[in-house]
Amino acid sequence: MCTDGSRFAEEAIEQAGYLLKHTSPEVTILRVIPKFEEEYAEYNEYFEVFKDDIHRLRKLGTPKAVKRSLEEGVKILKKYGIEAKTKVRRGRAADEIIREIEEGDYNLVVLASYGRGISKFMLGSVSREVVHRSEIPVLVMKSKEGRAMF
Repeated sequence: MCTDGSRFAEEAIEQAGYLLKHTSPEVTILRVIPKFEEEYAEYNEYFEVFKDDIHRLRKLGTPKAVKRSLEEGVKILKKYGIEAKTKVRRGRAADEIIREIEEGDYNLVVLASYGRGISKFMLGSVSREVVHRSEIPVLVMKSKEGRAMF
């Protein structure tokens, strides 16, 4: 199950927990965070100025907000009797989700139809790309808010 920390991702985890509660699944909740250098490549001149600060930030590890979003996913699934592991990857979200699929022993991907900063009227760019590139089934969960608009 993938999360970006948005309420849409939490709702997708909730819906999937409900659907899977009687199957005793092995679940990993994945959060992908950007690599600053790649995500903001056009700001390379700033990276030179702040490279020591960026190095110190990397040493701090996973940001607290990311940890909280993963903990929230675990808490949601516990309501349904599902234990979950968590994992953080760094890079471009769709690429890292696909890498995780290829490297892991998964048989289903669950993600929200859209998350942070994505138009409410279309399948999010990350979910669309994962659907097209994945070699295993992808369950895209539409949020209640999204269902109410159509």
